[in-house]
Order: sequence, then structure tokens, then C-alpha cells
Amino acid sequence: MIERQAKAFAEKVFMNIPGTGEEMTYAELADEVKERGEVFLTRGLAKGEKLLLLMSNSRSFILNYFGCGYCGGTVIPVNTSLREAELTYLIEDSQSKYIAASREFLENIPLKYRKKMVELEDGTFLFILKEDVCAQTDFPQVQPEDFAMILYTSGTTGHPKGVLLTYANLLAEANQIREGHGLCADDVVLCVLPWFHINGLVITLITSIYTGSRIVVTKKFSVSRFWGLVEQYRVTWFSGVPTMYSHLLSKGRPEHLDIRSLRFARSASSSLPVAVLEAFEREYGVPIIESYGITEGCSQITTNPMPPAVRKAGSVGLPVGNRIKVVNPDGIKLPPMQEGEVLIQGDNVTCGYFRKPEETEKAFTDGWFHTGDMGYLDADGYLFLTGRIKELINRAGEKFSPREVDEVLYQLPQVELAAAVGVPDTVYGEETAAFIKLKEGQMLTEEEVREYCREHLAYYKVPKYVRFVDELPQGGNGKIQRLKLLERYKQSDEKERKD
Repeated sequence: MIERQAKAFAEKVFMNIPGTGEEMTYAELADEVKERGEVFLTRGLAKGEKLLLLMSNSRSFILNYFGCGYCGGTVIPVNTSLREAELTYLIEDSQSKYIAASREFLENIPLKYRKKMVELEDGTFLFILKEDVCAQTDFPQVQPEDFAMILYTSGTTGHPKGVLLTYANLLAEANQIREGHGLCADDVVLCVLPWFHINGLVITLITSIYTGSRIVVTKKFSVSRFWGLVEQYRVTWFSGVPTMYSHLLSKGRPEHLDIRSLRFARSASSSLPVAVLEAFEREYGVPIIESYGITEGCSQITTNPMPPAVRKAGSVGLPVGNRIKVVNPDGIKLPPMQEGEVLIQGDNVTCGYFRKPEETEKAFTDGWFHTGDMGYLDADGYLFLTGRIKELINRAGEKFSPREVDEVLYQLPQVELAAAVGVPDTVYGEETAAFIKLKEGQMLTEEEVREYCREHLAYYKVPKYVRFVDELPQGGNGKIQRLKLLERYKQSDEKERKD
């Protein structure tokens, strides 16, 4: 794909990095990525070996991500907020033999993995975790069915699962995104989502190369800079999450800026409130295309069609290039307007989870993947999502198991029982609430709990609310009942508002 686009768009600018004046053409993209692949060859990266990638959106991310592919390696992009214990699990579970990190995240890497380190030209620090390093001489043949990437997604077991994605999966998805949003080489996308997530990586980076588009790269979303960048680079679209639209609305319309180049905005990762969608479109005159995606589907599964076709507020749209159905607990396909679990099938869908055969088997029925999402199809085939079967907490698109938080809470010596649960939040969709029963005679403050969690968890997993209780509701098997905790939180929240 990269080499084809380098021939078609050689001197066209592929990437701009605002504030630095840095540019990259398609020809430079192909040359530099291949050069990075050659560096990996000399460092012994062999076909099938794993490279864990720890860096924010940047030229270096691009070089390392695609350079690894030249060697037939499998890339594992990881969240830059992860702490030592979380990273250790991913490194060990993925059986990574290499880590590529930028300087700003070096201290995140556990000391035991820092023995063999090489600094590369662009400021990438490469850590080699295997004993015997044999330099390779030639690039291997890479096939569509080879694994391009493993992307970790949280599960209800408490530990993240590695989703296996092939080149065929990713290219099929890029084509479906192109088709669904009518993208072409004239488009300019503003990248405001991190590339260590499936949304930012596949939707804005890989699909842009696939279509020969230009990307404008930011490390993170900035309300104050957003519209200025749209005007400066004549941005035609961007992919965001619901919280971004709320923040942009609170800032107000920039009267002195020309943002007419922006033909649509895309929203995914979590549900966008209809009120926010309607207010944004009134304020800015830009249609929001609400979509639905999951890591196991390489991102987009359904999307509302582009204007002038019908977009339905509250719906995540129609499937493009794949198939969906809604079933009851017995697996029977349901008619329109009846709620059940959403199942998907298509060339973009994973074959399973890395080193987890049992979970992979449970995830599929006759070739259909169980998303764990509840919803219904209307008479026109538009999908409406209604919630999750599982208990994952979804804070602004960052999904994680409450058990990950539980594990840290139980490390506090004063804690007897603890459980985390996702609770409604008007800004982030959900926040984490921690319910704690202390051991007799022990004392602990809310801030002490949060401070301890900040030291051991990524920031988005840290409980916003801490409730000390006398008992936690338990079922007959002794399992703490999170749904009852959620109801308890809602009741106390309602009582506080009335008071």
C-alpha cells in the first residue's frame, strides 16, 4: 500500500505536524519506513516477532509501526498512560522481543527490560529483550493473512486480551471506511485521537494512506487550537469522541475563522448524546456522522451515511462492507425493533485473541463474532445500541474492566472488600466509582485511595468517586453484585441532588 501510494503521489505532502513546520511527502514516507525496516533487520527482528510500541502520534510512530511490517514483525501499540505493572503484563503476555519507545515514556518501561538499549536517529529508543540477536539480511515475504498487529482490549476477566489483526483485516477495513465516508485523495484529516487506539490508528492513519489523503498530526486534542488548525490546513474531516464535541461546544464558534472546508465530523468510541449532536450541528453547520466500531472489527462496523442520505440521530447507522445481526440469548435472529446482542461478520473481523483459545472459541458462533453490545435494528436496517452485556467501564472511549481497579484497591492494607463500577457521567459517558469496606478499626480517606490508584493505574482508570460502606451486596456464591452497587450509587446521587 505504501509503495503504491509513493508512486502515485510521490511529491504530495502526506503529513503536516503543526507548530514544527515538519512535513513528509508520500515518497519520503515510503523511503523512511523502509529504512526503519532495514534497521530492525540489522537488530535481528525476525518474521512473527513482536514489537511493543510506546509513543504518541508522531513521525517516529509511523516509522516504527510500518517499519516493523517490512520485517514481517507484529506491532503492539500500547496506551502511553499505562504504568509499570500494566506494561509488564502486556510485554509478557504478548511475548514481545522488542520495545520501541520515545524519550518521554522511557521511565514507564520496567527496569528489567532496559538491559539492551539502542537509540535510533529519530529519537526512538529500541529495547531488545531476547538473548541471541542474529542480524537478518533480506525482508521476508509478507502475506495478507499474516498478523500485522495485536491490539489489547480489556475483558471482564480483569486482564486485557490481545486482538489478532491481519493485513487483510486492516486493508478491508480501510476500504470500508473509504466507502462509508466517501473519502478520496483530496481529503485532509485532522488526527486528534491517539494512534494506540483502533479508532485513531485505522480510521485516520491507515485509511488516509489507503486513500492518498493528507494528515495533520497532533499529539492530543486541544480545544483552543482546534479550529485554527482546521482553517490553516483546510481540514475536511476529523474523527472524534463525544467528550470532544462537548468541549468544542462549551468554547463556542470562532467567528473570525474560516472553517468551511470541514465537510463532516465523525463520532465513535462511545454513544454521542442526541442533544450534543444537534447542538453541534446548529452551532457549526457541520454534520456529525455517528459510527460504531470495536477493536475486534478493526474499528468501524456501522456508520450513518453521508449527506444527503438519511442520518438518524441516536443511531450508529448501517453496516458498510460487513454484516450484522441481532440475536436473542439462544442465538435466534431477532426481527426489527427487538433488542438483543449484536453479532458481526466480515473480512475486517479478527480471527481471535492471542494465546486465548477458550475465549476465542466463546467469541464466535458459526463464524459470527459476539460483540457483547446490546441493541436493535429498525425497519430500515439502522442499528441502535442500548448498552453492554459485560461490565466494562467506558470512560470517553477508554474501555477497561472494573476488576483492574479492584486489584489495586485490594492492595491497600486497610481494605477488606472493594469493587469498582462504571457510573453515568455527563462529560465522559462514564466515570469509575469505588465502593470500599474497611477492616475493623482502620481509617482511609478518599484522597488516599485516589492517590494510591494514580500510582498504579492509568489516569482514566482512577476512581472519581470513593464510597466507604458497611457492606457490599453479594450473591449466593459470594460474588459482589456490581449492578446493585450501580443502583446504590444512582440512589445516593439522586438524594444528594434533592438535598
